[in-house]
Amino acid sequence: MKAALFVLFLFLISVLPVSAANTSQLEGTAPARIAELYSDLESFDVTIYSTQPEENLTLEVSLIRPGKGTEEVITTQEFSTGSFPANMKVTKVGFWDVRNAERGAYTLKARLLEQGQVLSESKSDFVYGSNSASRLQVSDLIPNSDGIAVVLSPNQVSLFDIEYMLVDGHDVIYKTKTEKASLTSIPEAFSASWGTLLESNKEYTGRVKVQVYSPSKGFITSTENFTARDDAKITDIYQDETGASATVLGHSQVPFEGSLVFSVYELQETPGSSSSVFVESVRERVPVLLNDDDETVEVAWRERLPEGVYRLEIELFGNDGDIIERRETIIESDLSPSNASEVSPGTENETSGENGGEGTPGFSVTAGIAGLALVFALFKKLH
Repeated sequence: MKAALFVLFLFLISVLPVSAANTSQLEGTAPARIAELYSDLESFDVTIYSTQPEENLTLEVSLIRPGKGTEEVITTQEFSTGSFPANMKVTKVGFWDVRNAERGAYTLKARLLEQGQVLSESKSDFVYGSNSASRLQVSDLIPNSDGIAVVLSPNQVSLFDIEYMLVDGHDVIYKTKTEKASLTSIPEAFSASWGTLLESNKEYTGRVKVQVYSPSKGFITSTENFTARDDAKITDIYQDETGASATVLGHSQVPFEGSLVFSVYELQETPGSSSSVFVESVRERVPVLLNDDDETVEVAWRERLPEGVYRLEIELFGNDGDIIERRETIIESDLSPSNASEVSPGTENETSGENGGEGTPGFSVTAGIAGLALVFALFKKLH
């Protein structure tokens, strides 16, 4: 009996290391794997990781309702992961469309495939419609072309992290995080700016994922779609009888490539009525702006505006030629018509160059010729 036990012991010692080595070898043949999973009944995210660059793997995800002895597959999605680099976690996002959802337990199952071969698979369980109240709730979510803002309302004092995601299709194209934020008793807004360029008139999804640490680790998510638009606003203007300027502030991660139009109208008062007479208009391109960038654009009138009151209209046009903003102000000029013509742009230097000093240019030349003639006559008489 003892001999038999000894032989069995030797067999186990010899077999176990071999089994462990085989397992390691199998894991090593599939460098790509599913690292993290999350799902609720609105959306899901799957984080994948690989020790080498990957091209066009397939991600298959299924939403399952467990049952007694059976599983009900509610819906399945399958899509390409595209290309992603080595040694970097890449998150893919998807959205469910579950109608008439029932309370209870659900399971997310995910498989990572390469040409039909399973490289990695994982699952995550969650409960929908639980009566346990969360410490936090999302009261409002507003994503737009410059960033995303979320209002969180506390049910209890809470410490949490907020992950902000910009989603294009299944791809998270930008992600940033606020860590160790806290709320005590009143709602508060949290926000982040997108750190990537957006394409004009394209639809994106803004998503927040809030991780609460106590009493147990849990998540709250919320998503909202938006269409990216170029945007900017006029923050400051200056005007006088010689010209005008406007400072434009970018308000979007869609590159702003618009223009400014400065239009001047003379205000004329007649007994019983008033009117505006068009004087001139100048269009200038605004340098390319992104969110929080600003540039000042200056223009000069063809001639200084003579004495009078003028209405200045400044229009800011967007990339598509739409008017984003219009501002109006008044220019008061005390320059008389005669003075205005004397100092008209382009003639001021010419006038001062001709006159040079006192008297007229013609008088100076005549006096010089007469002086030379007198000197020549005196010199001839002496000889």
